[in-house]
Amino acid sequence: MAASKKSRKTKVGGMNAMVAGIDLGDRESLATVLSPIGDVADRFTFPMNEEGYAFFATRVPKNARVAFESTIMAYPISRALRMHGYSDVTIAHPKTLAWIVKSKRKNDRVDSLKIAKLHMAGMLPESHLLDRDDQIVRDLLVQRVKLGVEIGRLKNSVIGYLKREDVYDSLPRTGDNFSARRRRAIHSLRFNDDRDLVLGTMMDRLHFLERQCAPLEDSVRENAKLSDDVKILMTITGVDYYLASLISSFIGDVERFPSDDHLASFFGIVPTSRDSADVKRRGKMTKDGSSIARWTLSVMVDTVMHHNDPIREYYTSVKKRTGSGKLAHVSTMRKLTRMLYHMLKTKQHWKWENPRLTERKMARLQMDGGDGS
Repeated sequence: MAASKKSRKTKVGGMNAMVAGIDLGDRESLATVLSPIGDVADRFTFPMNEEGYAFFATRVPKNARVAFESTIMAYPISRALRMHGYSDVTIAHPKTLAWIVKSKRKNDRVDSLKIAKLHMAGMLPESHLLDRDDQIVRDLLVQRVKLGVEIGRLKNSVIGYLKREDVYDSLPRTGDNFSARRRRAIHSLRFNDDRDLVLGTMMDRLHFLERQCAPLEDSVRENAKLSDDVKILMTITGVDYYLASLISSFIGDVERFPSDDHLASFFGIVPTSRDSADVKRRGKMTKDGSSIARWTLSVMVDTVMHHNDPIREYYTSVKKRTGSGKLAHVSTMRKLTRMLYHMLKTKQHWKWENPRLTERKMARLQMDGGDGS
């Protein structure tokens, strides 16, 4: 959940509305309600369930401006409050509230009061919460990523085990370490002791994990067919429906980003800033936001560089100028971010699109089981 535009100071209730700041807990939360002039009008706790949300609705006017920090519990309470008629709900980015953690006085009463006062002053940058459908799409993609990481680690473990037991070189030589031919050879290995059980368990677990991929990929493919943004990103040479879906799920509605700089900040690829008077200091990239989103962008950069000469030349020129491959890679990520922002903002295809290749990718996407690559 990343910071977006600054909180709007006036919405339905305007500046004459009451403000409620909530310090969220897993089972119980504390709300502090401020009058329009900033006095504490009410303070109460409520359970984080349907009865608690209904109780909150009896204590806080529907036109009140409600704010709370972005945590896991922000999703259920945000949905519940909107169902109860609250239209002015602000979810604050947790990093902007770091000073609360460092406060000498740290308790629910103090935290909820500070959130309410910050919101009343219009000083809470909003955190973007996905709606239910977008969250499901994101969850599908993230689960597939994690599943792939787990499968990769398990494959490395199998290879390491075979090498340790000095049987790896006896396997058939193929381009894929886990080709059908190699798998049959691995299953046919016999140590005639408990090593057979160890290797058999590892291969069974690998087969189980691989079987989990198909239903996830089928759902991701069906969602990709319905997304115009995914289809736009698929015009990039080398980018298939899966990579396009993953990056699109993190960007969401590009209109929520005022500029490509804001999108770069969302990915955490902008440098830290420590300015004082006329002195400007820039450090390493912030690495704010989701690490999976940043990894996805990095993979896309590697893919694009492999297929696109201008992007690869840009990377090479920055590396030559700075002497740093890492800095060149981050700079290329920033450049690609600007291009993605422009594509999604203007609904334009990739500058160096291969139309015939795009047509083939779209045709494969529409086919059941097509990979869309």
